Amino acid sequence: MKLHHRTSLLGVSALAFAVAGGIAPAFAQQDGASAAGGGDDIVVTGVRESLRSAAALKRNADQIVDSVQAQDIGKLPDANTTEALQRITGVQIQRRYGEGATDFDHRTQPAITVRGLTQVQNFLDGRAVYSASGGRAFDLEGVPPELLSGIDVYKNAPANIIEGGVGGAVNLRTRKPFDSPGQVISATIRGNYYDRIDKPGYAVSGLYSNRFQAGEGEIGVLINAVYSKSRYRQDGLLIGPFDTVAPGSIAGAPANAQIPYGPEIYDDSGDRKRLGVAGAIQWKPSDALLITAQGQVTKYWFNRTGAYFYDLSNRSNVRDSNGNVTSYGTAPAPGAAFTFNSEGYATSGTLSPIAFETGRYDQQLWSASKNFTLNAAWKPTDRLKVNLDAQYLTSYYNADRNGHVLSLYTQSGQTSLTTPHPLTVDFDLRGKYPRWDVTEQGVLNNPANYTTPYIADSLQRNDADTWAFAGDIEYDVDGGLLKKLRAGARYADNSIDLRGTWHAACITSLGADPNCGAPAGTPLVPLSKNPQLSMPGPSKNWFDGNSVKGGILYPAFPAGDGVWAQTKALYALLGAQTQDSFKPGDLNSQTEKTYTGWAIADYGFELGGIAFDGGVGVRVVKTKATSIGTQFNNDGTSAPISVSKEYTKALPSFNLRAKLTDTFQMRFAYSKGLARPNFDQLSTNLTLNNPNQINPVTGHPSASSGNPLLNPIRSDNFDVTAEWYFAPSGSLTGGLFYKKVNGFLAGGIVPGVYNGVTYDISTQVNSGNGTVKGAEIGYNQFFDFLPGPLSGLGLQANYTYVDSSVSNPFAVAGSNAPTQLPLEKLSKHSYNIVGLYEKGPVTARVAWTWRSSYLDQTQGSGANGIPQYAAPYASLDASVSVNLTKQVAISADVVNLNNRMNRIYIGTPAAPLRYELNDRRFGLSLRATY
Repeated sequence: MKLHHRTSLLGVSALAFAVAGGIAPAFAQQDGASAAGGGDDIVVTGVRESLRSAAALKRNADQIVDSVQAQDIGKLPDANTTEALQRITGVQIQRRYGEGATDFDHRTQPAITVRGLTQVQNFLDGRAVYSASGGRAFDLEGVPPELLSGIDVYKNAPANIIEGGVGGAVNLRTRKPFDSPGQVISATIRGNYYDRIDKPGYAVSGLYSNRFQAGEGEIGVLINAVYSKSRYRQDGLLIGPFDTVAPGSIAGAPANAQIPYGPEIYDDSGDRKRLGVAGAIQWKPSDALLITAQGQVTKYWFNRTGAYFYDLSNRSNVRDSNGNVTSYGTAPAPGAAFTFNSEGYATSGTLSPIAFETGRYDQQLWSASKNFTLNAAWKPTDRLKVNLDAQYLTSYYNADRNGHVLSLYTQSGQTSLTTPHPLTVDFDLRGKYPRWDVTEQGVLNNPANYTTPYIADSLQRNDADTWAFAGDIEYDVDGGLLKKLRAGARYADNSIDLRGTWHAACITSLGADPNCGAPAGTPLVPLSKNPQLSMPGPSKNWFDGNSVKGGILYPAFPAGDGVWAQTKALYALLGAQTQDSFKPGDLNSQTEKTYTGWAIADYGFELGGIAFDGGVGVRVVKTKATSIGTQFNNDGTSAPISVSKEYTKALPSFNLRAKLTDTFQMRFAYSKGLARPNFDQLSTNLTLNNPNQINPVTGHPSASSGNPLLNPIRSDNFDVTAEWYFAPSGSLTGGLFYKKVNGFLAGGIVPGVYNGVTYDISTQVNSGNGTVKGAEIGYNQFFDFLPGPLSGLGLQANYTYVDSSVSNPFAVAGSNAPTQLPLEKLSKHSYNIVGLYEKGPVTARVAWTWRSSYLDQTQGSGANGIPQYAAPYASLDASVSVNLTKQVAISADVVNLNNRMNRIYIGTPAAPLRYELNDRRFGLSLRATY
């Protein structure tokens, strides 16, 4: 019986959690082969059938995998591929700039975690892929969701899965022509509205797939293309960090009184564009041979305007070449009334004196990935299957960034006590929305009060390439304990070039100075000299109109086509020069070759009337890596350096399934995993400082470098699951898991001998160990037994509990840092509840997603080792689709219906740091499928 997932091409919205067998290219192609030809087809055309097929896949799989079907990726409604993953048990995502995404300045940190771990291997149709950002992850948020037929999450990978993730593996599945029984033509037009930025977006997609007879064989062709543009605005209000006040400075204050020292505004806006094209040709000359050629091209553009308004009261006016400033301090206004919460943190009050700066840091990213593959699946006998696979992946990652600051200081060396514009700030955190404002209205929006003290520029140009060749065989054994033998080999050759600059200059009456060395009292350049370099702020109805109501100024850039042209125009206007080329210290090249062999023996037997089956296997991988950079000596000379690292690891795996009844089964799985360090962590540009400046503790001078000698992170993974399939489309599943992880990366010091001198090298080291344990439960059912229209109701729900503990690299003497912490970005509790309805032409969904608080950053913002946390948050999404005819459907949806506010705090919820509001997205789409 052949199973065709035609729902992926129809205007039907359904969320299906499923388990599918194998993601190695061989298995992916076998799925296509099994779908070719034949008249015994089941065409999945709705939510019930989608859940029914999902339950069958999960039930019959030989490993632990959860999936989300393609119709949900496009219509959950989820804005991008990252957001589609949040519906799967054990997966949590990060949200930035209105979508599931990573922070622009931390692109090597994935936007998803699987059971709390960010070290997740990424696959495209079963083949390893990564982006050129410098990390190991594929740029999931840049992949148009309409391009995919589904996403699989492997949480305890067996030996046939390509190594690279201790958290698990995520496989993006694209469509192939043999997935459908005949011709399919589909087109979708979608319009979106984003309420905070008050602008529209859109998406256009189309697919053509068909199969043709070719003699006694068959040929299939498919082309799928998507182009979309989305908008966003993210309003951020900062009020912390907090610090202790002097005793007696606030009347009636508690003994441990803490007040905030950092009122700020983050006013982010921008747009994203995504282009995706996927094509596939399949040729089946006979029942024994299937040849598949595929190509996927994705391009991603991200444009961001980051406007900020921040206090300098807790910073001096002395700025280094990177734009960093140091601590200064402020105080409560004399005689001002304050209120405090039960933990002693101020919830309202007045601060004075405060001085402000305002900054613009615009960013323009454009990246692309091209993946081309060729696969041959051959079945020479009824028992033997052979697969050969070749892959070429190439990608680039480019970014232009800049910086521009306006200040209320008028000369170098000023402080909040000597500035001509000292201000007083009132704040109140007690209502629905936090707020702060200055009492001296008219100061912040007056161009005559500002100067232009600082500008910055940055370029990034990365490229990466991969050649990979794999082959595997599968042999069915006749009878006995042993059922099947599988084995394979893979060779991969990766290369990546990292190129990145950071350059800045301070601006005074003496001119542009990259060293920021102007003496105190040097006049700064007034904004009135270049009045076009400012614009009014904040954005319309910023933070729903509760703060800085009198208006402020943001920096503006001269006209230009793109960020870099605007940056060059700004520099020319202020007498500075951008860094337009890469210096040796900006460059790093790496090669990485892996040689892999694996084998699995599948078994089956019956004991005590219970059927058991599973597989035992091992994957052996050898890695040879080289990192090429530059050594910079203290005397100004430099020399190229090349550092190599080689290691071999064996990764065993074991799976066991017990079919206790016809509807109830249990599984046990064990595997070893590894995750290699990010490429940017393996860079090897070495800077040797003055050998005569000795650390009195170690007796060595200092140096700094990346660390190409890092070892991979390793894990032991254990899973136990129970699965009850009580109805064709109903299931109740649960599981327990435990991971022991060794070799987390952290900052540290290692010795190194150069020019006969031993240096203390500040770098990354393998220092952290930890454990991750937890439980998952999932429930799916349509209530067909209810009468009349109520029989269209259905429910999907899942819950994940994850407890983790890792050593804290910042827990040093003199800090307030705890010695053990949970993993970053991991909520201990998370759940999804999705209400479904499908009856006649109507399909509807309401999805509620919730996660508990989590560790956002181990080293909190401005705090002495105190961690930074994100508060719990929830999101409510809804959609409704109506089939106007058998071929045409219209859909409407809304994302972030509850207009949630995200909160970040330092150490305790009583000490808030940042509040964020994002757009609600309203969408309307029309889809036709023939």
